[in-house]
Amino acid sequence: MNYIDVLHIYGLSRAGYIPQLFSIRLPNPEVVYELLNKANACALVVDPSFEGLLRGCPVPTHRAATTIYDIDSHEAPLPSLPTLGGDDTVFIFHTSGSTSGIPKLVPCSLSWLDSAVTKSHQISTPSGRTERNQDVTVWM
Repeated sequence: MNYIDVLHIYGLSRAGYIPQLFSIRLPNPEVVYELLNKANACALVVDPSFEGLLRGCPVPTHRAATTIYDIDSHEAPLPSLPTLGGDDTVFIFHTSGSTSGIPKLVPCSLSWLDSAVTKSHQISTPSGRTERNQDVTVWM
């Protein structure tokens, strides 16, 4: 995930939508369409390199920005942030589908996200402060 991807996710969340993230390893667009349907999705934001694969998409598609210069940054007021509880869904991921052959939706709550951020801060805080003693963290 790069900086532009993070901006897309933040923008969708800030607009009141729940981002549903897809692996590029899914076997074909029909699997994505089925996951969109199960989640009652209202649109698909797609990298331009995948646009040619989207024939028959059941929801409107929108081209994702590929550089910071593609993002419309006009000064528009943002809506108020919704009040969320710990059990509210903030992201939707999916399983690989390796067990049943069909990926399943994995809704992730605000409590889960808060826990993940807290844990990542605890394990990712650099312990060394000198130039020769630098911590390296790899996360996949």
